[in-house]
Amino acid sequence: RRVAFGLVLSALSRFKPVSEVAQPDHFHDLGKLMLAFVMLWAYFNISQLLIIWAGNLPEEIPFFYIRFRGGWQWVSLIILLGHFTLPFALLLSRDLKRRPRLLAQVAIFILFMRVVDLVWIVEPMFKHEGFPIHWMDVALPLGLTGVWMFLFARHLRSRPLLPLNDPFFKEAFAHDAH
Repeated sequence: RRVAFGLVLSALSRFKPVSEVAQPDHFHDLGKLMLAFVMLWAYFNISQLLIIWAGNLPEEIPFFYIRFRGGWQWVSLIILLGHFTLPFALLLSRDLKRRPRLLAQVAIFILFMRVVDLVWIVEPMFKHEGFPIHWMDVALPLGLTGVWMFLFARHLRSRPLLPLNDPFFKEAFAHDAH
């Protein structure tokens, strides 16, 4: 949700009234939050791997055994590089975190890698003939994203973009009234 918030703030920061309030510090804070979540997801994934590996229980071993064979090992490597290493390295940059467009591109990449990670968790348990990824594995996330964006945009118009009666925003706009 935080990554999506950063995308929306980045998109709306070009238009009033958000453009008058959104500062580079806001994006820097969102970038730090995204970095924290990237590290948290990596911590969860490594912890899960270590616990299953150390437990050496027969009913849990197939989870990683399947995902490290039959072509899924490449998806595992892509997840390691794209879900942690690349976003971690990019989000260490102070300059990147203060630029809304670049931060939005990193956020989109993180969301994409999140979908790849979710497919990696679920898909290897299903048996397919030939290529292991079914066309519905791509169509379903795209369709759900489209429905979510439609509903989000429809509801966004009916809500205030900035908090009403917030002292910070009244102070920020007070200099315009004089």
